[in-house]
Formats: sequence, C-alpha cells, structure tokens
Amino acid sequence: MINYSRNIIGNYDAFVRTRLELLENQMKQYNWEQDQIAHMKNYIARFGHGSAKLARQAQSKEKTLAKMVAGGLTEKVLGDKTVSFHFPSCGSIPPPVIMVQNVSFRYSDSTPWIYKNLDFGIDLDTRLALVGPNGAGKSTLLKLIYGDLIPTTGMIRRNTHLKMARYHQHLHELLDLDLSPLDYMMKTFPDVKEKEDMRKIIGRYGLSGKQQVCPMRQLSDGQRCRVVFAWLAWQVPHMLLLDEPTNHLDMETIDALAEAIAAFEGGMMLVSHDFRLINQVAEEIWVCEKETVTKWQGDIISYKEHLRSKVLKEKEKAAKF
Repeated sequence: MINYSRNIIGNYDAFVRTRLELLENQMKQYNWEQDQIAHMKNYIARFGHGSAKLARQAQSKEKTLAKMVAGGLTEKVLGDKTVSFHFPSCGSIPPPVIMVQNVSFRYSDSTPWIYKNLDFGIDLDTRLALVGPNGAGKSTLLKLIYGDLIPTTGMIRRNTHLKMARYHQHLHELLDLDLSPLDYMMKTFPDVKEKEDMRKIIGRYGLSGKQQVCPMRQLSDGQRCRVVFAWLAWQVPHMLLLDEPTNHLDMETIDALAEAIAAFEGGMMLVSHDFRLINQVAEEIWVCEKETVTKWQGDIISYKEHLRSKVLKEKEKAAKF
C-alpha cells in the first residue's frame, strides 16, 4: 500500500533540498559578481586618470563591467521567504457565529436534492476541510453559508457582526485589469492614505517593484491571485471560506497561505484538492456525500487511504465480471 504521507513529505523534502541548493549557488554567484564589480569600480576610480598604461587597463575594466551589466546580473537572494501572507486581527464574536438549521437545498424542483436536513454550527475556532466526490456539493455548501445561495428549506442564521470573505477561482475576474495593484488597493481601502503603507501591505503577498504599479492585465494568474488575497485579507474577515485557493499558486505561496491561516484568529472552511494544504491547516475533515455532511473520524491522509482502498475494491469487483 502506498504511504501517501511519506510520499508528500518525501517529494517536498526533495523540492526543499533542490531549492536550497539553487539559492546557495545563486548567492555564491551574486557574491562573486559583486566582488568583481567592487574591484573593477575601485580600479577605475584609482587609475582612470593615471598613466597611459593604467588608464587603458581602467578603460578595459570599464568595458568588462558594462558587458556584465548589459548581460544581466544575478539577483540577490533576499532570504528564503519572499512571500508572507497576513490576515489582520479580526477580534472575537461570541458563539453561535453561524447556525445551519434543518437546511435542505436543490437548484430547482426538477433537479436532485444536493443536501437534506443539514444541522450544525460553526464558530471562530472552526478549521475544517470539505471533501467528497465531484458534484457532491462542496462549493454549494460554501455558497449557502456565505449567502450567495438561499436554502430551499430550513434556515442559516449568522451573527449580525460577522464578516466573511469567500475566495473562489473566478474572483480574480472581478479585478479592474486596467488598474495597477497599488491603485486598486488604494481605491478599495481609502482608509490607507499613504501609498508607501499600501506598498508594504501588497509587498507581503509577493508583489514588489513594477508588479505593484503596472496594469493588472500584465500580471500572471498567480500574481492576480495574490492581489485577490491581499484584497480579501484587508477586509478583516472573521471567517474565511476558501474554494480551491491553491489554483495558480506555487509551492512557496501555498506555504505562506498555510502559515497565514494557522496564525489567523478567525474560522475557516476549505475546499481543496491539495491535501498537503489540508493537512497543514484543517483540524476537522467533513465528507460531503449522499445529500449530507459527515465528520470524518481521522485526518486527510487516512481519508485518502480510504479512497484508494475503495477504488481498488471497485476495480477488483469489476474484474470479476
């Protein structure tokens, strides 16, 4: 039987080792180049106006220096972390924060029930991941809790002071792509008066320099997602509803997101196919299946093992026929 936990950790450890080696080599190359540049600049400054022979040598070093610069210098390694997500302090709300009471839902009278008679509560200490087969209603449940969908029967009660932020994969399509991240955030959060303060905020999400001031249509999908996370975070929500948040994010950014969630004061519900992220942030696993939600008595690794065993049994059964 495959040990998924060992595979995840082993693959990630190999990634970390390779990345550290590349960073170390990059830093060595950067230091060597800086030493050469400092030496040449010093020589040019000392002997550029000296004797004819020394002046020619200084001019030669000046040309070499110009070629190095034109060819592109190695970037300095700015530590191992360039992305550090942050969710500001949201304060506390006394429970119950969200009450799901006898909720059933289907999209129309002619479509099947997705949920029947759901009954549970969610507080600010909730950290759970929703799992289950495609089409079982994981995203639908987040939409119901957020208020984008209305229960067919039953009721969802939310604390009147509750602020929620829902991330979904189409959220970056709502960005004004003609604006820069800096202008967009300044427009959205006018309480932040100084551009330098907003630059620091955006910088925490891995956007720096020209990325902050160029139109967002010039950014990659991953960079736009970082703008979205900055936008979500600075709404200061009490509850995060995250639907496939790792799409378009690299491993470093996913780890930054996991660390930010771990430090977050509020509650979280997560839908994700990235069970490494689930393993990092979820304290409970809820299975969406057969028109209901059931708490899984174990972690995400044991759930994956359960799915694998189920698939193997189905293959064996099919092979007999």
